[in-house]
Amino acid sequence: MTSASESGTRTKRSRWDVTSLMDGLHREFDALERFRAGVMQQRQAGFRALGIAGAICGGAGLLVMLVLAGGNGPAPLGLIAGVGAFGIAWIVIHNVYFGGRRSAYEGEFKQRVVRGMTRLLEPEMDYHPHEGLSLEWFRAADLYSGDIDRYACEDLFQGRIGKTDLIFSEVHAEDRRTRTDSKGRTQTYYVTIFRGLLVVADFHKHFRSEVVVLPDFAEKNFGWLGRKMQNLAGNVERMENPEFEEAFVVRAADAVEARYILTPDMQERMLDLRRRLGADVRFAFRDSRVYITIPNSADWFEPSLHVPARDVGQVRTLMGQMAAVFNIVEELNLNTRIWTKE
Repeated sequence: MTSASESGTRTKRSRWDVTSLMDGLHREFDALERFRAGVMQQRQAGFRALGIAGAICGGAGLLVMLVLAGGNGPAPLGLIAGVGAFGIAWIVIHNVYFGGRRSAYEGEFKQRVVRGMTRLLEPEMDYHPHEGLSLEWFRAADLYSGDIDRYACEDLFQGRIGKTDLIFSEVHAEDRRTRTDSKGRTQTYYVTIFRGLLVVADFHKHFRSEVVVLPDFAEKNFGWLGRKMQNLAGNVERMENPEFEEAFVVRAADAVEARYILTPDMQERMLDLRRRLGADVRFAFRDSRVYITIPNSADWFEPSLHVPARDVGQVRTLMGQMAAVFNIVEELNLNTRIWTKE
């Protein structure tokens, strides 16, 4: 007889099978492939139109140059006229053949396929492509310093995995700066504070104080001097796990509660997560939640117009990106409720 846990494991495994998933969304893939084919045909027609316009404008400009040169006129005017005419043609052709079609396809793909994948893979999760975790959520994490002057977010996933509430999205926080050159001209530019995934999950224990776990770059780069510099900043807690201590610096107002949260098992799980997600992953434990930032310079959850809608490689990539975050719940053992935490 098959146990309930074995049956549940098998069901979850089948949900994560790419063939089963694509079969479950075959209508969406078929509709999107027709959409994509139409967009690609329009783009090809647009490129042909650009080629014809370039030939006509170039020929006309050359003819004007020859006429003006024969009459002792300013021949470069022909070149200017040809370039100007092509510029106007480019604007018209772009609006007719290209304008908004790529983003329309990407939006449809996200609404129909990525959202459908989300619900098939984790039935209690939902996906909203044009929403994201607001600036207030990023500030609540308080894992990065700097003035945030420009902030963008998208690709919001929200819901529950097992007993754990989970919400995450892509975010990009930037600081506006100015510089002045030798001639006194001022230029404004933006510096990225953080770009990647902001993940917020319900923690499986109640706690009152705050614990922040950051990459230990100071001790890694400066050794004992870096360690002394950390101590000067205050509220540094030293953990018993030497590998964890080498990888992270822990700041906490309450040493007892820091160890209540960062048990030896949790430290090992966080190290495993760091190995998988990168050395700059950061954690903040506050308000009985865990905030996690995962730096990433690439856009996740984005379909490509240049491969078929049902391309298996693209679907596997999207599944892998979702799994990278969904699996955090299991990897940190967040579904194991402690005492009265439900």
